[in-house]
Amino acid sequence: VERAILDSRCYLEGGGSAESFLASEDLEIGAIIGKLRINGDPDIDNGDINLTLREKDAPLEIVAGTKELALTVELDKEGLKGPSSIYVNVICLRRHSTDPSFVIPVNVRVIDVNDNAPEWIATPYTLTLSEVTVPGTRILQGARAEDADQPGPFSTVEYQILPGHYSEYVQFLNPLEGTLVLKKPLDYEVMQNFTVKLRAQDQGMPPKYSDTTLRVVITDADDQNPKFLRESYSAELPGDGRPGELRTRPEPIKAVDQDEGICAPLQYSIVQSQDTKYFRIHPHSGAITLLTPIGYSDLTNGATLVVKATQVDNPDRYALTTVTLTRLGGTHNDISALAFVQKKFYMRIREDTAVGNRILALPTNKPGKHLKYSIPDPVNSQFFNVGMLGEVILTKPLDYEKMTRHDFQILATDDITNATADVTLEITDVNDWEPRFRETHYEFTIPKSQTLQSRSVSLEGLMIGKVEAADGDRNDKLELSLRGQHAGLFEIDNIGNIYMRPEQLHQLNESTVHLIAIATDSGVPPRSTSVPVTVTMEGVTLAQSSWSNSLLAMFVALVAIFIIIILALICCIVHYKSKTRKTTPALARSNRGHSGVSSANLMTHEKMTSGNGNGATTSSGNVSVLHMKRNGGNVTMANGSYQSNAMGTGISGMGASAILAASLERERERERQRENYAATVRSIVSRASANGQLYEEDEIEDDSLTTQHQHHQISSANAIRRKAAWEAPPTSPTQANSVAAITCTSGNGSLANMGANAGTSNLTDTMGSSENNLTVYF
Repeated sequence: VERAILDSRCYLEGGGSAESFLASEDLEIGAIIGKLRINGDPDIDNGDINLTLREKDAPLEIVAGTKELALTVELDKEGLKGPSSIYVNVICLRRHSTDPSFVIPVNVRVIDVNDNAPEWIATPYTLTLSEVTVPGTRILQGARAEDADQPGPFSTVEYQILPGHYSEYVQFLNPLEGTLVLKKPLDYEVMQNFTVKLRAQDQGMPPKYSDTTLRVVITDADDQNPKFLRESYSAELPGDGRPGELRTRPEPIKAVDQDEGICAPLQYSIVQSQDTKYFRIHPHSGAITLLTPIGYSDLTNGATLVVKATQVDNPDRYALTTVTLTRLGGTHNDISALAFVQKKFYMRIREDTAVGNRILALPTNKPGKHLKYSIPDPVNSQFFNVGMLGEVILTKPLDYEKMTRHDFQILATDDITNATADVTLEITDVNDWEPRFRETHYEFTIPKSQTLQSRSVSLEGLMIGKVEAADGDRNDKLELSLRGQHAGLFEIDNIGNIYMRPEQLHQLNESTVHLIAIATDSGVPPRSTSVPVTVTMEGVTLAQSSWSNSLLAMFVALVAIFIIIILALICCIVHYKSKTRKTTPALARSNRGHSGVSSANLMTHEKMTSGNGNGATTSSGNVSVLHMKRNGGNVTMANGSYQSNAMGTGISGMGASAILAASLERERERERQRENYAATVRSIVSRASANGQLYEEDEIEDDSLTTQHQHHQISSANAIRRKAAWEAPPTSPTQANSVAAITCTSGNGSLANMGANAGTSNLTDTMGSSENNLTVYF
């Protein structure tokens, strides 16, 4: 016994019933995972225990003669290439002993390593952008790379642009988000496409990464004016002055659209002047033709034409050039006074016209001469300059927001005479400013008290805050709007006030709402800017719960009203049935059958003969007629055996269930009383019918005890005579439609309204019976 107690072989060191190990997923096959802490020596020759695995295909093995566990398969935390965890059972057997073997569970948990690189989804990426795309615009959203490692730093992906020739054009908005924005403006005339490299990298040590490419294709936009191939042209007028096409030098007039991707068609025209009446230009080819013959005194000094090339699809895009015309054989007076062909020049020019463009030509009467031009105005001389041929050149960018019109004078001289011309340049606005918000992020908080009271706010809603936006363009107007998942709960007006719609608050199931406020200007093309807006509602949960409570209260109230209506209908039905039974009572079988006429025959032959409801005639078997007398509309049972309570008395003071139970109990009690009373009446009527006796009203004054003897002395002949006198004519329509009615009233033992409504007789008889001490008045 002592040896058995001291034998600790196959037990775990330090106690316990299972072993656990950690193994990195990058361990190679055959690597030792750990050593079992089992008491005993597993040596093959001299050991005292044997260690084996229960599972035959286990991913582990026990090194022979040791307690070490070796890996037999490749591990993978993601469970793709190998097991992500291992659970086996080690069997320990004591040598030289008959003791049963021990089973020791062994659990191996696999530790993740950074063995997977991020993989791009749906790459490579290709974008098409217009050259007028504004820097800061989000050009790609949803670029994404996934890492197969377990959640953590090994699977957290960061995005970056690799250095390169065009890497300065784009950047990621956030390293952890695959949203690309444009950094620099594009120009189709400089480059039509470019490619950058993108990298997705995890946060392992060392990190793993994968690269892809983004190709951007640039499309041309109408942002360039047309351009003539030559800055100026010249031509000779015919010496004989005959009409015809002029030959221009150094080449035919031609202009092209600088937007190569669009290459808009152009149309040529001659700017109006005093000499244009002689010439015409072909709108498509640009060929100039002399229209009318000219004499020797016409155009002796030649002429200067200003030719304009305008885009057909956009009249605001145009170019100007000059054509200097000289006349052969004509007389040229060099000492004539210098003069401009017109005193005033007017032109409209866009504010985005590039510096260096020739915007206006100022022809004079001395074409081809090198004249000197100047602008006396010091302000306008900073914006414009005049070339040697009289062309006005832009030297400083224009700004419609600062100056919408330029009025100045140009002075020309040939060192002998001077000439001046007034020039008016009207600047046309271009949408070159984006809307701007005052803040980069707006946060509004709705207090708990206002949230709970939001359902009682006026129709325009609860104002929660204001956003402010402005546009640098002079005439642009801003339109504000909201976007987001819950944007339908809010409204924004023209001045930036944000209102909440309280009637839709029950649709909200969160206390913080994220919106995007967008400001769009009215320029052409329109530009817009957005800013995030966060709205925190402190009491939205309570508001919704209170609304739920109010709905529950309304539902309970509706159920209560429905129950009351049902109870009222039940009471009406019970009352109607009771009234019906009282109107047509069923007579029970007589206890003492002295009459040979059955109760069925008695009920069949009942007839109503009294027109005013004071009496009734009953015909049954050999009984001619029976007059029933009512005392104040009541039929009284002398012994008080019949009592009736009016249905409905006290109903209003009882509960619904108590009323129903009491009504049913009273109905059963009345039924029993009616049967007893009907049996008694049938007995009396049967005896009276058997005796063939009728009683006059003056013969019976008090009760049947005092007149019983007299009743028996009435002859049969009198009964027959009275029957004939009391019976109504059989052809009377009133008698045909008569209905007998018996109504029970209060519980004083009386029976009221027993009689008929239809009838003509006002006579009444009274009959009493002393049998069983019961007195009934008819």
